[in-house]
Amino acid sequence: MAEKMTATNIEQRALRLLKMFENAGKLVSAVTIEGRKIEITLIKGDDSDEFDRIGMRHDQT
Repeated sequence: MAEKMTATNIEQRALRLLKMFENAGKLVSAVTIEGRKIEITLIKGDDSDEFDRIGMRHDQT
């Protein structure tokens, strides 16, 4: 019978995965743990600029 994974083990596994993604140059926006499921949300290259969607043209009033 398989052993039940403890919360500490799953959290340590999530932290290792986070470190691996960051070491690979990926930008991580969120890590979600639901039971045994670990979900890592990455930041897309276009979404990394927080001012990208703001119109900053000086010629418009």
